[in-house]
Amino acid sequence: MVRSCSAATGWTWGLVVALGLVAVSPPVSARAQEAPKGPETTTGATTAPAASAVGRASIMTMVSKANPMLWALALCSVVTVGYTLERLVALRRNRVIPRDFVNRFLERLSTGKLDRDRATELCRSNESPTGRVFGHVVRYWGQPAATIRIALDHDAAREVADLKRNIRVLNGTATLAPLLGLLGTVIGIIQSFDAIGGKAGGSKSEALAQGISLALVSTAIGLAIAVASVVAYYFLLNRVDILVRDMDDHARNVIDQVSAEAMRPVDRRVDHPRIESRSQHSHPL
Repeated sequence: MVRSCSAATGWTWGLVVALGLVAVSPPVSARAQEAPKGPETTTGATTAPAASAVGRASIMTMVSKANPMLWALALCSVVTVGYTLERLVALRRNRVIPRDFVNRFLERLSTGKLDRDRATELCRSNESPTGRVFGHVVRYWGQPAATIRIALDHDAAREVADLKRNIRVLNGTATLAPLLGLLGTVIGIIQSFDAIGGKAGGSKSEALAQGISLALVSTAIGLAIAVASVVAYYFLLNRVDILVRDMDDHARNVIDQVSAEAMRPVDRRVDHPRIESRSQHSHPL
């Protein structure tokens, strides 16, 4: 189910990339056309409006020309959003633990309408982690409950790993994004000092302030991506833990009905009179 879900949610990647291209590409071209309209002198009065605030035009200019690390941060943000959406779709409860299948399977099993072959066929017909876990339990039909639980812990480890797949990527983006942002800030500050090396007068301090403010945008973006990645990472881990706990409860219910202990009381009622009759026949001796 999880493997098919990742293929079914591939459209999310295309949507995220398309939105990123729409959000980034048009403003760059539009601002590039508006750039020549600004003042061309280098006096303090004309340069004050440009250095007064960090607007969208200056950020887009830095993205396209001045600070290449922001492209890496943009890719990191796309990865974060894409994997978060993919896991949110893949970890929906109805996909992992189908309510209709679980209720029907447990009801038919408790009423004795399922034997080993029919239960195996029913589990194979349902492509979900819960169906595969039930299939692992049914394979050990009639064995002691302790043996089934030990075998299930080994067999179900793959299902848990599939549920946690791609979540580690969010942990990676949470670690990588601040480092990329800090590197982008350092590169921006170096470029700012290089750019103002040949300037003099009041424009020098203004250009330095503007360059540092633009460079710090890289760190801010990296921290924002890291915060979003950490929140998504722990949220998805918590959802996986809840789903695994619920699957374990349902699996224990199935084990209690297919284990040897569930069938042994019938044998005891049959064998007990034989033991008493033997003791009565042997007592006179």
